[in-house]
Amino acid sequence: MNEFIIIAGPQAAGKSTVIQRLTEQYQNIRPLFPRNKSPLLFPLQESRQIVVHTHALLGGIFMTAEHEEEVVRCDLSRMDAVLSRKGDRAVYLDECNIFTIAHAAAHGIHDTKSHYDEYMMRLKLARAKVVFINVPPGESWLRRLPKYEQRLIYFPRRQHGAIMRRYRAYLERLHPLLVGLYHRVELSKEEIDGCLPEDTVMREVCEALTRLSSAFR
Repeated sequence: MNEFIIIAGPQAAGKSTVIQRLTEQYQNIRPLFPRNKSPLLFPLQESRQIVVHTHALLGGIFMTAEHEEEVVRCDLSRMDAVLSRKGDRAVYLDECNIFTIAHAAAHGIHDTKSHYDEYMMRLKLARAKVVFINVPPGESWLRRLPKYEQRLIYFPRRQHGAIMRRYRAYLERLHPLLVGLYHRVELSKEEIDGCLPEDTVMREVCEALTRLSSAFR
């Protein structure tokens, strides 16, 4: 039976890096499993990034309510597709997923109960687990600062200060919403300190997955 694992956390917590390294390491040890017990690790592209790239947006601060709705539709339809594949032995790794509700709230969209219920219905059917990699907003800012500065070339110089303030304010607004949602979701879950060295974070993620998921034991 399939399993569904969400790797979540604030901006620049290392979610994408963890998913990439998990996929690489898992493929290296997969031949050690008996053929009929070897699940496939299947990383999914983050729905938020699909929408951002589709609309050529320069970051989450430029997303609208319509963009947020598009992310939710992408997530829900993809989970429906995963749930329909009952004969697979796959572990699906998704970044963000239900935590996009926190991003929507950070944009001032607070009527998200129906979305939360839609996510939770599917996630419970998928036996979903959550690994939440947590870093404070100040750390997110320091890690993201070079990328934010690169994006300034697309804006007039007179707008640079205001745009950088918007980026930082969004990180500050988003963090408590993500943490609150992590504590709210009724799924098997573990929190990792994302401020630790990368190799330590990776080791702790792997240890958390062995406790959460039979596929990693």
